Amino acid sequence: MEKINGLAIIAIALLHSLLGLIAPGLFGFDGIWQEIASSGVVDAVKPDSLRIWGYYWFLISGFLLMLYGCLCYWVEHHLSRPLPAFAGWGLLAIALFGIGLDLDTGFWLVLPVATNILVAARAKAASLD
Repeated sequence: MEKINGLAIIAIALLHSLLGLIAPGLFGFDGIWQEIASSGVVDAVKPDSLRIWGYYWFLISGFLLMLYGCLCYWVEHHLSRPLPAFAGWGLLAIALFGIGLDLDTGFWLVLPVATNILVAARAKAASLD
């Protein structure tokens, strides 16, 4: 199952971003759009507006994860290669850090993807021996 990692990451990122945009209250951002509007939208992310700052990074991380998933998909499908082990180790480290700080988190969805990347990379390395 080595060619599903990119799509799985994209799916997680889409879920994260869409829920964050449509239902920000699920993540503790009730009324955030009104808060952003009352700040004037442009340059609303400031050190004294931690809720807007937090929401901004919530959305940015989802969009960056989507971009990463697209790159992983490209490697798996256009280069026909498994992802390198460092991609799995990196995702695993990020997921464990996120889970450690917040047990009630979507980072749990990243654990099987990170594990699958590591298994596929190890299988590829073993086939080269």
